[in-house]
Amino acid sequence: MNGRVYLQLAWRNLWRNRRRSAATLLSLAFGFAAVALFAGYTFAVYGALSNAAIHAELIGHLTINRQGWQTEGKLHPDKYLLRAEEIAQVRSLVERRLPGARLVPKLSASGLLSNGTSSTIFVATGIAPADLDLLRGPFRFAPGALQADKPQGVTAAQGLADVLGLKMGDSASVLASTLHGQANAADVDVSDTVNTGNVATNDKLMFMPLALVQGLMDAAGRADSLTLLLPGEGAVDSPDAEQRLRDMYTRPAPSEAQSDALRTQLTADFKAAGLDLEVRTWQEMSAFFRQVKGMYDMIFALMLAVVLAIVVLSIANAMGMAVVERTREIGTLRAIGVRRAGITRLFVSEALMLVLVGTLTGLLLTALVRHGVNAADIRYVPPGNTQSVPIYIGFDAARTALAAAVLAVLAVLAAYWPARRAAHHSITESLGHV
Repeated sequence: MNGRVYLQLAWRNLWRNRRRSAATLLSLAFGFAAVALFAGYTFAVYGALSNAAIHAELIGHLTINRQGWQTEGKLHPDKYLLRAEEIAQVRSLVERRLPGARLVPKLSASGLLSNGTSSTIFVATGIAPADLDLLRGPFRFAPGALQADKPQGVTAAQGLADVLGLKMGDSASVLASTLHGQANAADVDVSDTVNTGNVATNDKLMFMPLALVQGLMDAAGRADSLTLLLPGEGAVDSPDAEQRLRDMYTRPAPSEAQSDALRTQLTADFKAAGLDLEVRTWQEMSAFFRQVKGMYDMIFALMLAVVLAIVVLSIANAMGMAVVERTREIGTLRAIGVRRAGITRLFVSEALMLVLVGTLTGLLLTALVRHGVNAADIRYVPPGNTQSVPIYIGFDAARTALAAAVLAVLAVLAAYWPARRAAHHSITESLGHV
């Protein structure tokens, strides 16, 4: 028999016992849909977390520091800050390696923020207003921007402003240490407030113009880090909030392999130019992203294993019963010249038909549920957040295809062993089976 005949017989045999086949197909379809939906949900979560790390946390794609800044920079800031001429040299090397990439100097500061009667700790990021807009990408139109025409204007986290009773337009003063350990103060105006969405930073974080921080720390023209944004990532996004939300979930970020390759190239360029710099990727700098991704990967693996076990047992049970019920048929086929391998191939074809129809039905269920959930705007507050976020289900083609492939392989194995055992019975024994 040729392949077409095998497929025709497999399709007909599949529906000889409609009830059993339907029950097996439903278990396969619902199990596969559950795996595909969870894979799509985690895919969207990874997208949102990566964009939040790159743009909302202002990590960018790569971060460049002087070697040793992480361990010694706080103790000896003057020694580990980048000078203006070094920043210019790094910018030239980056533009040569990555035309169109943007380099954003940043300078961190910490100290006390006072409303005149009480004070609290602040942690500030000094960044030029235009660079802040560039880095924020999909969040560009959200609250929290700095204004170029307000050199003393700062953006305070909502929790920090609430602690001191500050509102937009209020004045305050900041106290910090210069590079040489002297106290220095400056007057600031609260231009905007923003909810960071993170309980760890919402009562401390502040954005300040880079020039203001440099003056406060007596560090004119200097920066502690350079944030690199890859070409095409600084484009102005839609001002529509819903479009920004879709961008956040679906906007692709460089993979770990791509980030590592860029780091290796830039590190070699800096070394050749005599610059003692270290380059860190956004995956390396965002511990929260790594932890959440590791947790979801573990949950997905466990869920896939459970679903596959249930579905494969279902297929094995269906194919095992079919083999037993059709023992005399197997004997008849063997008597008219069908080889043992042909018998095994017939039952394997039936199992593959089950997987094909089941996965297609599962994909249809996935599409329907995905559309319904995304349209329903179901919201929840994730751990560590202060704002609700919608549940959004994307589509992870790679892991969905992997699940289908594993399911097909296991289904073939589940059908192969009982079919092979029955095919190796003698013809007389099979024909005499009751």
